[in-house]
Amino acid sequence: MPFGNMGKVAEIDLSTGKVEELELPFETYRDYVGGTGLSARLIYERGDLGAGPLDPESILVLATGPLTGIGFSGSSRMSAGARSPLTDIWGQASCGGNFGPELKRCGYDALVIKGRSPEPVYLVLETDSIQLAPAGDLWGKDTYQATDILKERHGRQYRVLVVGPAAENGVLFGSIVNDYGHHFGRTGMGTVMASKNLKAVVARGEREIPIKDPDRLRELREKYDALLEKNGMARALRAFGTACNMEGMMVIGDVPTRNWAVGIWEEGGEKLSGISLDDQFIVTRRSCRGCAVRCKPVIRVEEEPYAVEEGPGPEYETLGAFGTLLMNSNLAAVCKINELCNRLGMDTITCGATIAWAMDCYEAGLMSPADWDGVELRFGDIDTVISLIPKIAAREGKLGELLSLGSRKASALVGDESKRFLTDTKGLEAPMHDPRAYWGDGLAYAVSVRGACHVSNLTYLAEWGIVRYPEIKMDKHYHGMSAEHKADMVAKATDMGCLFNSMVWCQFAGTTFTLPLLRDVFNAAADYQWDIEEMVKAGGRIWYLQRALGHIWGATAADDVLGPRLITPTPDGNIAGIVPDMETMLREFYQIRRLREDGKPTLEALRDYGLDYLAERLGL
Repeated sequence: MPFGNMGKVAEIDLSTGKVEELELPFETYRDYVGGTGLSARLIYERGDLGAGPLDPESILVLATGPLTGIGFSGSSRMSAGARSPLTDIWGQASCGGNFGPELKRCGYDALVIKGRSPEPVYLVLETDSIQLAPAGDLWGKDTYQATDILKERHGRQYRVLVVGPAAENGVLFGSIVNDYGHHFGRTGMGTVMASKNLKAVVARGEREIPIKDPDRLRELREKYDALLEKNGMARALRAFGTACNMEGMMVIGDVPTRNWAVGIWEEGGEKLSGISLDDQFIVTRRSCRGCAVRCKPVIRVEEEPYAVEEGPGPEYETLGAFGTLLMNSNLAAVCKINELCNRLGMDTITCGATIAWAMDCYEAGLMSPADWDGVELRFGDIDTVISLIPKIAAREGKLGELLSLGSRKASALVGDESKRFLTDTKGLEAPMHDPRAYWGDGLAYAVSVRGACHVSNLTYLAEWGIVRYPEIKMDKHYHGMSAEHKADMVAKATDMGCLFNSMVWCQFAGTTFTLPLLRDVFNAAADYQWDIEEMVKAGGRIWYLQRALGHIWGATAADDVLGPRLITPTPDGNIAGIVPDMETMLREFYQIRRLREDGKPTLEALRDYGLDYLAERLGL
């Protein structure tokens, strides 16, 4: 009998409607954990790796982890994994909310979705049961409308994943939305789902999650809860949400401004902060299932033209992407854009960053209104941006079609000169943390398996001094603007990030964990019988596998770089004249990770992680 996991995976072929239940060996769970690790393993084993991201043969995996739904704060998350239509390499996204525990209560650890339905459909999951239902009446509905219809049809207690019009129309950064405000946002996982004519998944289950040692797990939860109550980051998030540190980080130089060209904009930091959001628009806060942090803002904007009915509010990344990045300090306007992107189902980071890139192109004379539907994008003009959002989702007009591609692919159509304004790595636009202030982030973005990303690793938490793991010698003071110790730290922080994204746990609440406590929770829940070394090594194994998938799909060492704008010094602020020493950090990282000059792992490294089976596919 498995523990922590439910012991089976459902493979659904939408082309035929066939549903097959798979039982996975215990070793697969233990070696690849769950979440993004299990997704990568299932895609490698069962997928057609030659298929394009939006081909019917491409596989989408929705996966929980062995700790999903065990009742701890932070344990409600799940992941989506597939080949990304935005980057063409490994794509992954994770999501909190309520769906992950419900999927397990239906009896499944993961859904492996392949094929393409002849007509729009949705999946109905109940205890040990999966049915396909017609979704013609839902196609074209926004995510709020579709969720309302499905909850009315099946019951409010059913949990819903749904894609919006952006994904249906082929926008390359379409998201999957859980119960209105929780998003699998990055890398276009919603677009993969929609390409299969799959509009939604609804779930309601009654199975209990099997736990190896319930008494021991209760003891560990009491210890965890006591630590969480004292955790400074959790308390700040509970008070002011994810934008709690916007003002302070602006002064440090961590908040990207004017498409990363400006080092400080105090007005933006103040007007877009979590404190300002709380003062003006927040009506309450909600949590993901069972979480004491309660960091999710619920807002209402009453005055036109930016009126928003009570619903999910913007997080820090959205406040950056449609605020500071565009030189827009109108908080109500960001709330309006957040609602539009939620309803249409688009990743706000890629959408905002692509618009910022286009604004630079207009300013430099590389784009003109005459050539792009008569529209001119200018920094600070947020009303034009608001009018453009639905056009991007519909891929309407030349400009809507261009921006629907994301900045990297759009730049190929505008011309080489436009590439100097890019902020991506491997085609994924950077999140709203500046690697010129924290050099470790620069290295982490460059070597991230999905492209520029701070949540694929715990680097930012280590550089901020929030997490320390002495058991693996990740416990130094990591000065932000220094290359010293960064390669070693990023390698270890990446192992930990892969572990978190595979177990699948919220990093905010997860800062509470010490490594001994995390090991004990794994063993009490899932009976993995891990020591700390084995646990952390599982994260490394997952990183190597996901990186190998990137190489199979065309990534090379040349892709381990930052977008040009991120390594161009600003003239002002705390980061004035500063760029990270990428050459030193990358060289040291390659040595620590045992990567060849072409970026592929050595055969010795693969063997040490039990990944010998990758050698032939990688040509080693």
